Amino acid sequence: MKTLFLLLASALPALADWKTEVTPAKLGPHPKLTPLAVEYRLTWNGMLNAGKLNFTFGAPDPKFPSDYNAKASGGSSGLASTLYKTKFTMMSRLDPATLRPRVAVGVADEGDEVNTTRTTWTGPLVKSEQTIRITKNGKSGTINSEFRFTPVHDIFSAMLHVRSQKLADGDKLVIPLQPFDKPYLMTVNVLGHEKFAGRDTIKMSVALQKIDPKTKALLPYKKMKSSTLWLSDDANRIPVELRSEVFIGDVRMTLSGTRKL
Repeated sequence: MKTLFLLLASALPALADWKTEVTPAKLGPHPKLTPLAVEYRLTWNGMLNAGKLNFTFGAPDPKFPSDYNAKASGGSSGLASTLYKTKFTMMSRLDPATLRPRVAVGVADEGDEVNTTRTTWTGPLVKSEQTIRITKNGKSGTINSEFRFTPVHDIFSAMLHVRSQKLADGDKLVIPLQPFDKPYLMTVNVLGHEKFAGRDTIKMSVALQKIDPKTKALLPYKKMKSSTLWLSDDANRIPVELRSEVFIGDVRMTLSGTRKL
């Protein structure tokens, strides 16, 4: 399921100095997303109903009234779950003014192990604590890591920042993000505006590279070969469909429903 999240976020030729090309972490002119629940169905190598993915954006949380809250959950189902069993939950608390991340917690259950990652953002420092518990014997271990750079997004803030930009044909966004315990560089290119699945959409290519947290050198991300995203060209600007060629095959995430919160 980590891979599914990284898809939202294909190795490219290394940028000469990617740090100088990073898109500023300033919200663009498109209005903020109103509180919304979004549902997706997953298709894997032609298997329908291979899983589902649910997002909520901006739902009030009495425990964290001063944060913008975003959550996601999902997993594999049907025949796909017998071949690749996974389920996850993830939550993020963002600064409501800037939509930059403060704290993110993700739990991924892949059957034989459960991986829990807690990440915090403090100025230029991103700290992650990852605990892996072996299901069979209950043993666990914890790994701590740091990445010093700014700006660095989580998956939710990256989605919200991309949708806020102008997104004219030919626009390019370069976004460092840390969806779990490791940093990546996401490059988004706006390919054009077109009708897709009966909607007005913005077509984009999405590519990921690993970032070495110490040297900040770019490394190939071999688990994802290519990815194409269609974003709704409307007030919501939410993903309509994501198609990716990854190490487990062809994975597609297709919008199945929305609900105002």
